[in-house]
Amino acid sequence: MLDHPFTIFRPFKDRLRVAFLDRSDPEMKDTKRAKILGCSDAAALHQMHGKRVIRVDSQTARTEQADGMITDKKCLVLMIRAADCQNFVVFAPEKSIVGMMHVGWRGLEADIIGSFFDVLQKEFKTSPEGCFIGGGPSLCKSCADFSDPMHELPHVPKHLIERNTADLMRAADERFLELGVSDDRMERMPGCTRCSPEKFWTYRGGHREEVKAGKTNILATVLL
Repeated sequence: MLDHPFTIFRPFKDRLRVAFLDRSDPEMKDTKRAKILGCSDAAALHQMHGKRVIRVDSQTARTEQADGMITDKKCLVLMIRAADCQNFVVFAPEKSIVGMMHVGWRGLEADIIGSFFDVLQKEFKTSPEGCFIGGGPSLCKSCADFSDPMHELPHVPKHLIERNTADLMRAADERFLELGVSDDRMERMPGCTRCSPEKFWTYRGGHREEVKAGKTNILATVLL
C-alpha cells in the first residue's frame, strides 16, 4: 500500500489520508482495508461506468449503483476500484469534504466530472475553485486505443485524438480546468496501468479474467 501518494494533500495530513493499493497488496474485504487506514466503516460502490454521484454518510457495501461519492463524515473510508479507468480523490479543505470518482471513457463521455461538482454544490454548497484533485494511475494516451475514437468519443476534444488513440487523462484535466479547478491544485500519480502490468491490475494489459473476477487497483481516502 502506498500511503500519502500525492504531494498536494500533504499539507492536510492531519485532516485527510489517501492510500493506493495495487497488485502487490493482498486481497481483502473493504472493511479490512478500512481498518488498515484506522477506521471501521467503508463506503464502496457498484460502479457502472456512468455519471451518477451520491452523498454517503455511512457504510455502504458496493450496493449503490454509482461512480462517484462525496462525504463530510470522519472515519468513513471511501474506496474506488479501477483497472485502467481514471480514478480521482477530490478534497475541499475549507469545509473538510472529500469525494471520489471512477471515470471510465463512458463516464467521461457522460460528464461524470460535471455531475460530481453539481452534487458537491447542491449538497455542500462547495464549488470546484476550492478543491484539490489527486488522480491515480490509468491508461496513458498511447494505451487508450479505440476502434473509431472520433465517433466513440464525440465529447472528447478533437485535438486530444490521434489516429486510434485518445488522451483521456488530458480530457479529464481540461474538464476540471473548465469547471474552475486551478491547474496547480491537480496532481496525478505516475504510471500507466497497461504499460506496467507487473505493478498494476490492468484489464487491457493482460489481466482481463482476474479483473472480471474482482481484482483491481484501489484508491482510498478518509477524513480524519
